[in-house]
Amino acid sequence: MTHPAYISFNQVKQAAEELLKKYHPELTIPVPIEEIVELKLKIKIILIQGLIKNFGVNAFIANTFDSIVIDENMFQRQPERIRFTVAEEIGHLFLHKDWYIKNGPKSFSEYLDWQLKLDKTLFNYIERQAKTFAGMVLMPEDIFTAEWKEFSQKFNLPDQCNILDLPDTLPEFAQKFSVSVQCLITRLNFLKLLKLPDGFWKRK
Repeated sequence: MTHPAYISFNQVKQAAEELLKKYHPELTIPVPIEEIVELKLKIKIILIQGLIKNFGVNAFIANTFDSIVIDENMFQRQPERIRFTVAEEIGHLFLHKDWYIKNGPKSFSEYLDWQLKLDKTLFNYIERQAKTFAGMVLMPEDIFTAEWKEFSQKFNLPDQCNILDLPDTLPEFAQKFSVSVQCLITRLNFLKLLKLPDGFWKRK
C-alpha cells in the first residue's frame, strides 16, 4: 500500500479554511458541521447501534465519501463528540482524498480488516491530521482567539495561561463552539494560549 502524499501543517490549516470559506462563509458559531456535511457535501450520516461496544469503532467513512457511519449511542449521548467526529471523518475527504479513494475501505466490514492491516504509524499519521483539521473547522482561529481574549480578560488570565488558571466556567465557553472541554483545551494549547504540563494527556 502506498503512503499518502506529505501534508504540512499549513496545508491542513488551508484545507480547513477553504472548507469554511466555501460552505460556511458567514463563520457563525457553533459551526453547523452536520448541516454542511449532509446538505452541502451530500454525505449521509448513518447511525448504527453497537459500533463501539461490538467493534471498538465510533465512526467510519467509506472511500466513496457518500456516507459516515456513527455509533448510535454516542450520537444520542455525546453531541459534542459527534460534531468533532463528523469533522474528523470529512478531514479524510479534504486531506487524503486521492489516497483514500485508492486505498481506503469501501464498507464497514472491509474497514475492520483494513484498520487491522494498516501500518499503525501511517494510521496515526492520517488520524492526527484529521483531528487537527476538525479542531480548526469547529474552532476557526480568528473567531476563536477573539472569543478567548474576551473570556480571558473577564477572568484576568495571562496571554498564555496554565491549566490550573482556568475558571470553572470553561465548559460554558466550550459550549459556544459546541465542543468538549478536552477538544477546547487541545485547541488552546495548539494556539499557544494555554500551557500544559508534560505528559498531561497521559495522566489517568
